[in-house]
Amino acid sequence: MINRTNQQSAISVRKKKSKPYLVFPNCEWTNFQPTQIATFCKRPSPIFSESSGPKTAWKTPIPKTTRLLVNKGTEEMNNESDTSVDQEFPFDAGWALKENMKLGNKGAGKRMSKKVLQYLQGFFLAGNLKAADRYSSEDMHVALKDLAISGELTIEEIPTAKTIKGWIGRYSANFKKEASEKALTKDKSNNNDLTVIHNNNDGNKWQKYG
Repeated sequence: MINRTNQQSAISVRKKKSKPYLVFPNCEWTNFQPTQIATFCKRPSPIFSESSGPKTAWKTPIPKTTRLLVNKGTEEMNNESDTSVDQEFPFDAGWALKENMKLGNKGAGKRMSKKVLQYLQGFFLAGNLKAADRYSSEDMHVALKDLAISGELTIEEIPTAKTIKGWIGRYSANFKKEASEKALTKDKSNNNDLTVIHNNNDGNKWQKYG
């Protein structure tokens, strides 16, 4: 163990440029130059190659066909005049007229002829009287075709099975309504007749008692 006297003799404080520093015993300082430090460091040695020149000429790629077509169509549209008339119009002349329109609204189609309506009413009444003779819309359509073959009707005036089905629904509703109204009228007239007879009988009784 170093005693106090030895410690004081070993450590001396010196002043250099008004800055104190310590000197340790048994410690030697070595000064290295920058060239010496460079020998201690292991620096990597990069490996690089020289740039090479192309052996073949550059080739410009051809654009896709779709892009060419789009550009061609755009160019044609720009070259066309705004007042040019398209000769290949998809509709026939007079397509905008009301009589030539084919709409799905009620009343827009062609009307049935009176002859066709008479035959349809006959088919309906025959089925109403006897269930075995009842006609469906397809049966009525076939029967009308047979009448056209025999010359009673023309092919143009025969309605479709769908049209006949709609007519059956409307005619059946009207037929039931008219039958109900007739039955009510008949019941009312019968009740009036019974009232008149009853009043006449009461009058005759008064005459007898008088």
